[in-house]
Amino acid sequence: MSKIVEFVKESINEFKKITWPTKEALVGGTIGVFLVSAFFVLYMWVLDIIIAKIIQAILG
Repeated sequence: MSKIVEFVKESINEFKKITWPTKEALVGGTIGVFLVSAFFVLYMWVLDIIIAKIIQAILG
């Protein structure tokens, strides 16, 4: 039981050391994730169209 209490105390101390991002950093990171995701979605969509056209040309 003492190990559990020690673990909880250490966890609380470590949790106090966390530096949370500012609102601006959080918004900037979120926008970055959306932009990168949108880029990869567009890239995969174009790649899918190109591959479909190639397969369609091969198979007739």
